[in-house]
Amino acid sequence: MKLIESGQEIRFIDVDSDRVPCSLLVKLTDRTYRMTFAYNETADFFTVSLEISNSGGNTPLVYGEVLRYGKPLFEAFNDERYPLPVICPLCLTGDEIDTITYDNFGTKVRLYLFDRPGGEN
Repeated sequence: MKLIESGQEIRFIDVDSDRVPCSLLVKLTDRTYRMTFAYNETADFFTVSLEISNSGGNTPLVYGEVLRYGKPLFEAFNDERYPLPVICPLCLTGDEIDTITYDNFGTKVRLYLFDRPGGEN
């Protein structure tokens, strides 16, 4: 998707809430990650676990991080094992959304990828 106003290409990780729980292999920069999504029906929130996927198996990095609208994923971690782009759940449709729900995740709220300040991405 391209934003016409800025000419900037917008990239996102495509997750379908109807398929959760699910795992996706996602290639970001020079690494492939496994992201496993789950949904807590009682409390109405999604979580994501992150692993580095390699030929010898998967190396776990984070278990069950809660997705919060507008809050970048894995921001508490800052070393070379974590994805270079900033991954942030947002709605760019103009709708006034401030919470991720089962009905809007993957349709209006998506996991957008942004260049990390000072990063190569």
